[in-house]
Amino acid sequence: MYSTGMKQHLYVEDAALIKEMNLFRSLDLGRPSHFTESLKPMLGTSGILTNNGFKWSFQRNLISPEFFLSKIKNVVDLMEESTMEIIRKWESHIRESKGGIVEIVIEEDMKVLTADIISKTCFGTSYAQGNEIFAKLATLQATLAKPSVLFGFPNLSYFLTKEKKEIKKLEKEVEMLIMKVIHNREVENKNSTMHANEKDLLQRMIEGTTNATISDSKGKLLKLGKNEVNRMIIDMCKNIYFAGSDTTAIAVAWTLMLLTVYPEWQQSVRSEIVETFGHILPHSFNDMDKLQKLKSMTMVIQESLRLYGPGVMAAREALADVKLGQLVLPKGIILWLNLSALHRDPNNWGEDACEFKPERFADGVSKACKYPQAYVPFGLGSRICLGQNFSMIEMKIILCLLLSKFNFATSPNYQHCPVFNISLMPKYGIKLLVSKTIITIANHEEASKRCTTVDSLSPPLKKRKNRHGQPLVTVAGVEEEWRREDGGDNHTLFSNHQWLPLPARFATMTLPCIGENEDGRREWEKRLDLRISPLLFFSRDLGIVAKSAS
Repeated sequence: MYSTGMKQHLYVEDAALIKEMNLFRSLDLGRPSHFTESLKPMLGTSGILTNNGFKWSFQRNLISPEFFLSKIKNVVDLMEESTMEIIRKWESHIRESKGGIVEIVIEEDMKVLTADIISKTCFGTSYAQGNEIFAKLATLQATLAKPSVLFGFPNLSYFLTKEKKEIKKLEKEVEMLIMKVIHNREVENKNSTMHANEKDLLQRMIEGTTNATISDSKGKLLKLGKNEVNRMIIDMCKNIYFAGSDTTAIAVAWTLMLLTVYPEWQQSVRSEIVETFGHILPHSFNDMDKLQKLKSMTMVIQESLRLYGPGVMAAREALADVKLGQLVLPKGIILWLNLSALHRDPNNWGEDACEFKPERFADGVSKACKYPQAYVPFGLGSRICLGQNFSMIEMKIILCLLLSKFNFATSPNYQHCPVFNISLMPKYGIKLLVSKTIITIANHEEASKRCTTVDSLSPPLKKRKNRHGQPLVTVAGVEEEWRREDGGDNHTLFSNHQWLPLPARFATMTLPCIGENEDGRREWEKRLDLRISPLLFFSRDLGIVAKSAS
């Protein structure tokens, strides 16, 4: 426990006490007031991340329906659409590279991606319209994310005239941009009628705050004035822009980094993606049950959030005298939880607490540690993140599409240096080597049900060679299988080997049957959205037909 003058602070480490905090549902534990004031330029004072009491409860009830699974299902196509834009960008970079490998600073593109997703799904705009908002919020985050701000000491630099003016300028610009988005929506509402299933989060906020009343602690109804409503909408938008994009982006980036350090898990997750969705990726995410069944991916994400969760600290202020366990907490005391330390506590997670072991989540969070309520990557108690289901589905869709298209490896230029910048950020960027991947059916028994063996193919096809005279389907000791699609006109070659370690120069998971028809080759190029190389060959070493990316 320590004091910063007017404020008393208590660090909580005991997992049993944190379990009780997680089950605590009273409004008497809220967001610390000094935290709210310190981050006011970025988050405002009237949004769901900064409000307390009955105003916070009103906002949560207003927003929460937009994050029900039934609503999320309606926007998975938008998540996929945004991810495919990043995929096309990376494929272009790979084509232009000399060796089919490019170095990418992952979190930068992930921020663009998640910003685009949150803009489309929640505000009906594109990243092109919202990028100024995100850029200015990022600048504010860097300026305000100093320990002296977050831990309660006076941030003297804030009061320096030059810095204060810059912060005020950025704050005003962000609010003007958000007001423009709101104004455009209000104009649209006057000119058209929006059906219930077309309404997004912004629409719900506008409608829900119009002529709204809030019950105070005594049950008295308080009508919100126009200025108060405008301030509430602007600050809620700020909160959603920040919480809905930045945290998910960095979570995906850390997960991909870990998958490069543990390539066996990268292969396991990729295998699961193909077994679950097969060759119909993309356009297959509306089946939410399949996303829920991605066990290996879920385990990897949960372990990544444990070790490198975006949230590093959690804080609560006692808004009234509160009893927690055997402690009586006086009004005004601030409770701090170090989530990074909590998630690496060997007393709760075992001696391997600092190791990346997704298998610890094989039977769910309840079996992963001694006190599962002390696993809090999305916060705890009544203020747990509203968008956790949205974020998990978003991460799964992004990872499904990226891992089905690309192989990831650690760049020699990567420097591992996580830093606390409100979220857990990589100081020097997460630099990974990205190349095209090739996917095979990992389950030989399942493949056999759908494919014919080489021996059942016609003799001419068995002996067919490519233009360089290299054999296509015969190699000693390796059984290859053709799967016929579209009435037998097109073929995909699969290997019965599980996840062959393919070099980066090999490209894609499906190939046409080799022939002399150049138009047919172009048609496949168009359908696969890939550049088909003239050089198609059979690798004797790997036992699979592959496409050179050179």
